[in-house]
Amino acid sequence: SLKQVAAVISAKKVQLTPEEARDLAKRALKFKQERGRLPSITSPDAWEKRMAEGVAFLARMKQEAANG
Repeated sequence: SLKQVAAVISAKKVQLTPEEARDLAKRALKFKQERGRLPSITSPDAWEKRMAEGVAFLARMKQEAANG
């Protein structure tokens, strides 16, 4: 559960444009197809972490839009 809390905190710190986030999310889908899992925001690999940040950013934008 601490990893989940860390992921939420780090996802809120991310500053991306929506275009960058969409591009990273597309790459995250390719990552999932290749490796069978989504990228982890707590990964030591910088590229995997960046892809996860893009997915988290889009999810946060969607959540905020749903809440008004």
